Amino acid sequence: MQSLYPVEVRIIIFLAILCVAIGEPRAQPSVLNNSISSMVKHVHRNGQSFFEIRAGGFIRATPQQTWQVLTDYERLPEFVPKLQSSRIISRNGNETVLDQQSTAGIWFASQTIRLTLLVTEQPYSEIDVKFLAGDMKHFISRWEIAPAEKDGVEGTHLVYSGEMEPEFFVPPMIGDVLVESDVKQMLQAVSVEVVRRESHESSR
Repeated sequence: MQSLYPVEVRIIIFLAILCVAIGEPRAQPSVLNNSISSMVKHVHRNGQSFFEIRAGGFIRATPQQTWQVLTDYERLPEFVPKLQSSRIISRNGNETVLDQQSTAGIWFASQTIRLTLLVTEQPYSEIDVKFLAGDMKHFISRWEIAPAEKDGVEGTHLVYSGEMEPEFFVPPMIGDVLVESDVKQMLQAVSVEVVRRESHESSR
């Protein structure tokens, strides 16, 4: 069955779903050391067609400070645009179930996006995210956090990887470019918040 939305609107809705899962930043000065490495490609595997993502960068903060931002789930809407809410449904040991809601739209067309996610934490090293319900056919992602040193500065090497297949068609070549851009911006947004909080704590 063909979607009722034109291609342009479907692409914007897809990007909004991506922003709910991994974040879309506000404009901020760069706090990453040098550039972010990234790779996005459209793959077919085990009967599924999805975007495969991997990106990483260096943050001038500790793994513990980076972890605190990534796991501060209910404050994500404070620095993630279009994310209207991020609510913890339940916790059980190192597992957390989140309900997140966002909006997407262009001109008169708009869409509310809702996702339920299972987050599994390995403190200060890994965060695995699994899609439970909402506007995706397939979604998994992982944050990897490790101490690192760059140009004589101690900090954190942060890596994001994932797979996602939306419920609606997105042209692969266009999707690759747009997803890669959002992933880079997401890492930038996280690093801005990490450094902002670290600076605030240091000034006390």
